[in-house]
Amino acid sequence: MKPAIAVTTGDPFGVGPEVALKAVCEPAVQEVCRPLLIGDRGHLLAVAKGLTGRLGVDPAAWPEVSGTAETWGSRQGDDIQLRGWPSGPAIQDMADRPERPPVPGPSAAGGRSAVMYVKQAVALVRSGAAAAVATAPLSKEAMRLANVRYPGHTELLADLCGLDPHEVAMLFVTPDLKVALLSVHLGLKEAIAAISRESVESRLRLIHAEHRRFFGGDPRIAVCGLNPHAGEGGLFGTEEGELIHPAVQAARQAGLNVAGPFPADTLFVRAARGEFDVVLALYHDQATIAVKSRSFGRGVNMTLGLPFVRTSVDHGTAYDIAGKGIAEHGSLVEAILLAARLAPMA
Repeated sequence: MKPAIAVTTGDPFGVGPEVALKAVCEPAVQEVCRPLLIGDRGHLLAVAKGLTGRLGVDPAAWPEVSGTAETWGSRQGDDIQLRGWPSGPAIQDMADRPERPPVPGPSAAGGRSAVMYVKQAVALVRSGAAAAVATAPLSKEAMRLANVRYPGHTELLADLCGLDPHEVAMLFVTPDLKVALLSVHLGLKEAIAAISRESVESRLRLIHAEHRRFFGGDPRIAVCGLNPHAGEGGLFGTEEGELIHPAVQAARQAGLNVAGPFPADTLFVRAARGEFDVVLALYHDQATIAVKSRSFGRGVNMTLGLPFVRTSVDHGTAYDIAGKGIAEHGSLVEAILLAARLAPMA
């Protein structure tokens, strides 16, 4: 039996439903897993009608998986198979009937629905009903409008698993790069202020352990410098000498294969050429600019430190093109494929 991958459809008024429908129809996806779309069935079928002829199938014929994770044990899993879900996509209807905002953009309704889908996906994978989670994009502003206190997926997932935000990390996986982040959803001033020897050491240990868990072997980790030329011996900043280098040395003494800090403007090129397995970036855009400029639409956002596999897209909700049928779904395809490949290692 192919693994069931819980695929959240994201903010219902962004491109999430469209890319999710397109992605689960791809033969490569169906070859390796049984994708379970989590969202409002009526809304998904309405989106599918706007994609007439582009999906190759009618999602209205897909089986509907009912019940909640709390009622799903191994026996219920057998019942699902008997109801005709041995392969292909299925839909879990959350029946939330989100109210469309008057103008395109983030809304409380979209934020509430997107968070509900994530919570259900986590419940399914933690109960054993699903093998992994792949998420379509949600909006941080919509979450705030819905009075949800998390700044993004990463923090929400950590809390649902009883973890502190520092116990998980974002890792971008592309065809030629793996890039982890020291901090995620912090303003640049806060991100720089949060850099410490302890935070870098902790993140390096997490990267080392999770890379061994999912990708095998002891990874060669390279750490970005914060300042131009990695500080140039203190001429352009002292963080490298005072904080980052001591953390790298401590990690090396603990047996980790770590090097740096290196100038960020050349490090990603070196890693892409195969010199390192993972790069640790010190703040959000230091990582995402490098990743997206090389592999936008093919990158996968993976969360390290969770008790299960969670992958996601490398793009946002794109409200401006939602409903037009032109959203690219390649990143979600890659996210589902990676989730299916890594699920047995979780």
